[in-house]
Amino acid sequence: MKVLLLKPCWNYPIDPGDSTYNRNWPPLSLLNIAAMLREKHIDADVLDAGAERLSADQVAQKSRHYDAVFMTSASLDRWQCPNLNLDPFIKTIFRLKEVCSTIYLMGTHGTVRPREVLDKTRVTAVIRNEPELAVMDICSGKPLETIRGLSFYQGDRYVETPEQPLMDLTRLPIPAYDRIDLSRYQYEVLGDRFALLEASRGCPFDCMFCVKNMYGRGFRKKDTAQFIREVDYIIDEIGARNAYFIDLEFTVNRKLAEAVSDHLIARNAPLNWCVQTRADSVDVPLLKRMRRAGCRIVHFGVETGSERIRKTLNKGITFQQVESGLRAAREAGMQTVCFFMFGLPGETLEDMEQTIRFARKLNPTYASFHIALPYPGTRFHRQVESDLGGELFPKAYTGIVPYDDLERIAMKAFRSFYLRPRYIAGRLKDRDFRTFYNQVRFFLSYIKNRLWS
Repeated sequence: MKVLLLKPCWNYPIDPGDSTYNRNWPPLSLLNIAAMLREKHIDADVLDAGAERLSADQVAQKSRHYDAVFMTSASLDRWQCPNLNLDPFIKTIFRLKEVCSTIYLMGTHGTVRPREVLDKTRVTAVIRNEPELAVMDICSGKPLETIRGLSFYQGDRYVETPEQPLMDLTRLPIPAYDRIDLSRYQYEVLGDRFALLEASRGCPFDCMFCVKNMYGRGFRKKDTAQFIREVDYIIDEIGARNAYFIDLEFTVNRKLAEAVSDHLIARNAPLNWCVQTRADSVDVPLLKRMRRAGCRIVHFGVETGSERIRKTLNKGITFQQVESGLRAAREAGMQTVCFFMFGLPGETLEDMEQTIRFARKLNPTYASFHIALPYPGTRFHRQVESDLGGELFPKAYTGIVPYDDLERIAMKAFRSFYLRPRYIAGRLKDRDFRTFYNQVRFFLSYIKNRLWS
């Protein structure tokens, strides 16, 4: 059996009419599957149409000689906040069906809306939740009706098999990075030859806006020694210079963060890396340890600057804790990224102005401003569903503030944060001219796409 693992192409950095960034990052979930198939002696290639900037026609041409195509609508780096624009995805599927009769869909969209996505595509089956175990079962030749986690049609009858058990992460082999060209990947604020790794899945917190359907309930982690082997592999065998440890909350597992840091310090590893975590899960000693190990950037989800809205998010973190986490990162010599969003339930324009003011007060190295997306499967979506007009994947909640105003305030936030003389002078003072140049290019590209959308 000859298998193709496919990630389609969305516009970079954003699609017109959508506020989700389309990062040029490796398709980690496909690399996990490729490694597992290799252990079963099944031939699998990985095609990242986004990294190669391939059209639907070009993807179809490259897919002609495969027995089955497994296509993701949201690879691991996008499981949490996928792009909701299905047009490039659907177009690629229709072209694929002209050259391949066996196509399976993976990702968040089919997980939260399996029958609707299946009706739109009429592919062989939709794989719900984590895809690894279901793909192994399919490729081993098991009948679809015996495989858990699938949705498909038998004639005119819709079939939905029971959920797959959650993946035991200690069973995962080292991701098959040899199946892609690492030189195609970068993170604008970190660098090129960029890799992703995960030490855990899930999150012990329950924020109302976060779509965690792909991760399931609870928190699972790899063995520390297992994860360190993966880190050594991407450095020594693949030549990665930069990496994002893509866990939802990396420092929640403090022992692993310390062990990885100590290992990288001991071997003086030539790797810059970054993490995402909560501002109340860090302190100066831990961050200094991570900084010595090469961790340059820590990402924090701040979301809002309105105390009234903060209380509705169920994050369980105060603004004082956010400010403390940012101070600790600066003291440790870290750069910081803070995420903010507009259009949350009950949020007014005045609340959004408070968010802009709070972002300027925090003054992180980078600030990212998004329109909040009411992803199906979240408490956010359930709370506002009656106002969404039955949209399959709504691009915003506009029950209080119209979409054009959300766009306007997001643009205002970017301009008022990044065009401050204080900010520009501080970035130039850092003398990190390469990443500053990449940041400017990305910012201008983002503004151009928003103006033309």
